[in-house]
Amino acid sequence: MKRATKRGQAASAAVLIAIIAVVLIGFVILLPPADRAELLGEGTTTDTDVSSDDTDLEDLILEKSLLEESPGRIDYLAQNEIEHPLPVVTIYTQTESRVLAEKIRAYAKEGVFSEEVSTFPFAVPDVENTQNIILSFMVEEITGGRLIISLNGEEIYNAVVVAGSQPPIILSKSYLSADNVIEFTVTSPGIVFWQTNEVSLRNVKVVADVTSIEAQSSRHVFLLSETEKKNLERITLKFQPQCVYETVGKLTIDINGNEIYNGVPDCDIAMIPLEFSLDHVYLGENRITFHTERGRYILSHIVLESDLKEVDFPTYYFELSNEEYEEVVDEDRKVRLNLDFVDVITRKRGDVIVNGHIGHFDTQEVSYAMDISDDIERGSNAVKIKPRKTLEVRKLNIDLVK
Repeated sequence: MKRATKRGQAASAAVLIAIIAVVLIGFVILLPPADRAELLGEGTTTDTDVSSDDTDLEDLILEKSLLEESPGRIDYLAQNEIEHPLPVVTIYTQTESRVLAEKIRAYAKEGVFSEEVSTFPFAVPDVENTQNIILSFMVEEITGGRLIISLNGEEIYNAVVVAGSQPPIILSKSYLSADNVIEFTVTSPGIVFWQTNEVSLRNVKVVADVTSIEAQSSRHVFLLSETEKKNLERITLKFQPQCVYETVGKLTIDINGNEIYNGVPDCDIAMIPLEFSLDHVYLGENRITFHTERGRYILSHIVLESDLKEVDFPTYYFELSNEEYEEVVDEDRKVRLNLDFVDVITRKRGDVIVNGHIGHFDTQEVSYAMDISDDIERGSNAVKIKPRKTLEVRKLNIDLVK
């Protein structure tokens, strides 16, 4: 009886152990992978900022540094010419006849006991661009004496006049300013003291040819990137002017305040490219201004062309002794190339050329390693970095590893 009881207890214990084992296995299975690996003693792997075309490279032991360089910025140019087109430019001056001031009636008299002077103020807002300024009037009535006209205190007319229209009087610009005053007077009757000389004028006007210069200049902006400015070899300006040769004045073009053209171009003929100094352009924003003294220009097909130097990508050299070369050939050693960049944000793409053999890298990590053992040669070796976009390479290392 006791023996049967013991057998029952043993069976119950075995069942309990089996249940506990199932529960533990289920618990382990449900754990996150990292916790499960730690519990089972398998170790864990962590993400790193190093990418490689051979993951085993990072575990190899450095035996000798063959090359250590800091390449810095390596520019990438997809083309050897960059164009900066500008919109059509229209510049002109417009001259028209304008009435600067007018007065319906002016009256002056001179006598022993009475005197009256007629004043006529007028403005010339832009004296420099105002030409052919004339004074016109009609004599309605005059009773003795001579008509005297003064401009800003300077006598400009003194003559006997008769009723009716009078020849216009040209006003000299040397007497003019922005604000002006004309005075009309008559001479004294003199010894005929009992007489009063009088003059009555109508339709008094000051008329001039005024040139509008608001549209005589046009300014535009073009941008030069750092890569373009750094590799600039030549820059030229091209455009086609439309104009009437007899009616236009000089065309002036300047870049950032530096004059590169001043003359009258051949109208309606494409311009020969105007090459100018590279010192006239800057990194970033640049200003080009077109200006004319007189007439109308329409400038089309405007383009600034930048010719760029052929980029000479940096080449670095390292040595491999005969013994080291044999070890690499026998696969006892490897040659590892490592590139360190400056960020983990931008995508880095390019080629590494080792003794003419091309290897490609494409990564977003801060470092990249590749095995170049198959490309090395006994003695002197050369490596060149050729980016597919502008790169910042902080460090280039070539190591002998085991």
